[in-house]
This record gives sequence, structure tokens and C-alpha cells, in this order.
Amino acid sequence: MPEKSGITLNRAAQDVVLERQRQVSGEGYSLYHDDGYVKGELSEAGATYASLAGKPGSLSTQWPWGAKTFKPSADRRRDLVKAAALILAEIERLDRQQLIRHAIVRRDENGWWHHPGIPDFGGTEDPAPYKEWAADQGLELKTWDMDSDLVEHPYFDGAAHCNGWEPESPGPEWFLMGIFDTDDGPHVQWARRVVTP
Repeated sequence: MPEKSGITLNRAAQDVVLERQRQVSGEGYSLYHDDGYVKGELSEAGATYASLAGKPGSLSTQWPWGAKTFKPSADRRRDLVKAAALILAEIERLDRQQLIRHAIVRRDENGWWHHPGIPDFGGTEDPAPYKEWAADQGLELKTWDMDSDLVEHPYFDGAAHCNGWEPESPGPEWFLMGIFDTDDGPHVQWARRVVTP
């Protein structure tokens, strides 16, 4: 008898969904809680469970949380269900994540502008969280400074504005992320989505 080609919600898939529900309702790992894992912790945890499935007492340096929360068992199938549920949680998180898009640009009195959809990352100036967020958003970024476009501007003589600088978009699919001051002078950054998360 030939195998059916259609995929159904069989026992394995049902067990993954039930485990996902248990993680949320039984363990208290709410969707809000999951949304805080922006560095791939959920998928990393799933991969760790999958790689050590059925090996009780195993330890892993890849486990993203405290060692006491990693509980591989002798039941390989059960551990694989946990792994799949964690990966499902990461997929759900990505689906919930708001994708940044084109916004109406209203530059301030000094010509600066910041896209309102960019998180503040807790006020840190470390560029790593921003770069990671942009990658999660599926964005390609393009940045250049004002002196690439203009030879003369009052800013270069000590003014605190970039008025009069109108950087051109690299193309119709690009949208503005910001026109901002830096230690190296005014910069503009554009983005386009190259991958849809």
C-alpha cells in the first residue's frame, strides 16, 4: 500500500504542540517571557536538547540558561519532543516580532531623525544588539557620512545641525533608518529587507 503524501497532525506533531502548551501553561513560560529571548536562546536550547536526547546527566556549554534547568532524560523521544517544542517557540517568537517598515520622515529642527520602530536596547551604545536585531529583521543596511555627499556645510565649521543635507535613497526598496550625529560627523542609514523572518 503506497504511503500517503499529505502531512497530517500525527501523534508526533500533536505531542510537540502539547509540550509547547505545557511549557506555556504548566511552566509559566509565557509568550511575553519568550519575546525577551532575542539572541536565539530558544532555538539554541532546542538544538541542545536534540543533540543530547536520551543521555541523562549530560552537561552542555551550549545550554543558554542555568545548568539546573537542563534536564535530559533516558527517554530520547521525550527529549526530542522538548527540543521541537522549543524550536516551535522560537518560530512563534519570530512570527510575533514586529517587522520594521518605511515610516514618515519628519526631521527635527537640526535635520536629525531616528526611525521610531528601532528599539532603544536599554540605552546601550554597544552596536552589537542593534546589528543582531537588524539581522533578525532580515535587513541589509547601507550607511555613509555627510562628507561623502557634501564638501562644504556649516556643520564642518562647528554648527550643530545637518540642515541642507538631503541624502538620496539607494533605490526604491530602501527606507530611511536615521540621520544622526556621530563622533565622525553626520551619518545616514538606509535599510531594505532581504529576508522575511
